[in-house]
Amino acid sequence: MSVIGLKKANCKNCYKCVKVCPVKSIKVENEQAQIIDNSCILCGRCLAECPQNAKTLQSDLEKVKGFLKAGETVIVSLAPSYPGSFSFEAPGQLATAFQKLGFAGVSETSEGAAYVTAEYAQLVRDNTMKNIITTCCPSVNRLVEIYYPELVDQMAPVVSPMIAHARLLKQSIGKNIRVVFVGPCISKKDEAADMRHDTDVDAVLTFDDMTAWFQEAGIRAEDCEEGKFLNASSKIVRMYPITNGILETLRACGDAGNYHLMSVDGIAECKDLFEAMKRGEIDHCFIEINACKGGCVNGPAKAKDSTARFTSAIKVERYARSDADCYPATPEKLALSKKFFDRSPHEIIPDESVIRSILAKIGKETPEQELNCGACGYSSCREKAIAVYQNRAELTMCMPYMKERAESLSNYVLSETPNITIIVDSDMNIIEFNAAAEACFKISRREALEKGLYELIDVSDFQFVFETKQSITNKKVHYREYNITTEQSIIYIAKENIAMGIFRDITKEEKELENRYHLRVETMEMAQKVIDKQMVAAQQIASLLGETTAETKVTLTKLKNMIVFDGDEQ
Repeated sequence: MSVIGLKKANCKNCYKCVKVCPVKSIKVENEQAQIIDNSCILCGRCLAECPQNAKTLQSDLEKVKGFLKAGETVIVSLAPSYPGSFSFEAPGQLATAFQKLGFAGVSETSEGAAYVTAEYAQLVRDNTMKNIITTCCPSVNRLVEIYYPELVDQMAPVVSPMIAHARLLKQSIGKNIRVVFVGPCISKKDEAADMRHDTDVDAVLTFDDMTAWFQEAGIRAEDCEEGKFLNASSKIVRMYPITNGILETLRACGDAGNYHLMSVDGIAECKDLFEAMKRGEIDHCFIEINACKGGCVNGPAKAKDSTARFTSAIKVERYARSDADCYPATPEKLALSKKFFDRSPHEIIPDESVIRSILAKIGKETPEQELNCGACGYSSCREKAIAVYQNRAELTMCMPYMKERAESLSNYVLSETPNITIIVDSDMNIIEFNAAAEACFKISRREALEKGLYELIDVSDFQFVFETKQSITNKKVHYREYNITTEQSIIYIAKENIAMGIFRDITKEEKELENRYHLRVETMEMAQKVIDKQMVAAQQIASLLGETTAETKVTLTKLKNMIVFDGDEQ
């Protein structure tokens, strides 16, 4: 199931999503990022951090509207973090807002959380597990199953509150109803589609979805009459979406036994914890784990206009404690067990020789040349090389290498071109001076970069280009002091406000033209002498033959012109 998609037109050579992805489950192909579905933990970091909004989120909004249009009975399972994302005077107003859209009723997901916590409490009493990892966060569940499969036996074998609540609603209201979960978490979409319980939740909408839908329908919860939720108060269980909320709920449910209670949130912290658990450093702990910092109240799909994370947590906690006198009743019998599996992709890791050969292709022949700058999104050059081998990254993602390559190519072009190339800024300071220029002006590049162009040549043409923002092309200019004639083009580069002069040395060509001209003059003079001599003879012959001198002169003049201007247009 592809929960996160891509707008290809907006994604190009950025790598921001690769940088923020905690598990590097993003493949760069043809310079564009693609989510690797089977290894993504759906934490939503790429969605939040993408500077071009190139990531898209699959939505069930039209699907839910279809349920309502078909006249089906649709019940909302509302995540307990909703006080931090919606504005209202009383919670019941939000229930009324949902009903105005056509929903048959609204029930708080925390009702299902009461059953889940009761299962946790029983696991604590049984005291048979080395550690107990709470399994309410689908992103954490995916993190363990895909990246830390050796810990699956330490995961509480219990479904999440969302699944428990959906089963409770269908058991108590009717199995033919539609249950739509509404919350701040995008990974719930994947959990709802999980074949282990894909018939319980019929659709998942985010708080973002609902905010847009309410706006589209012109509904404001704060303007609605106060309605009622389907379930009775969930009391302390409403604490689930904030840090330590599950632990407080567990304490309220009964004795936590001799397990040490821990709370960890944030993917980086979760990974650190799991590494410690792999090493056997954690023993007999009940661990509340959330992928999002501060808990579900800070989920990636919370309403955009929601308050800051700290005030959101305060709102949720105050709401939970407003009616937390005792633990809510759990009268129903529900099937809540869940089995977790090793879902790791088992990718092949290349050997050292292959890694070194990949690194060599981007100019990293030795470990000392590995900058580990992180510009590509990977923490080290080696990690990126492994990703290249696994077809998850491209060689050209290395920014220092591409910069050096571009600079070396441009330097190569400048150094190898026979044309004199000079680049100056608007103050006529020389900022580039190639090898051909060094040879012509008898000055090194280092010395030239410390000078103004006016110290070498007349800069009037360059000044014209800067003043008019117009380039000059193919203008013939003779520099007497350097004994050189050039055909020059001065190009204005607006983006950088600089001018690039490209001078083609045509001194030899001009010399050849001059030599040809002198040769023609000499030929013309010789032809004139021949004409003069022939005129005398022609006059004598003409007198004998009766031809006129004028006709003979015309004929000989044509002959002269043919000699002098041979090959030229007349």
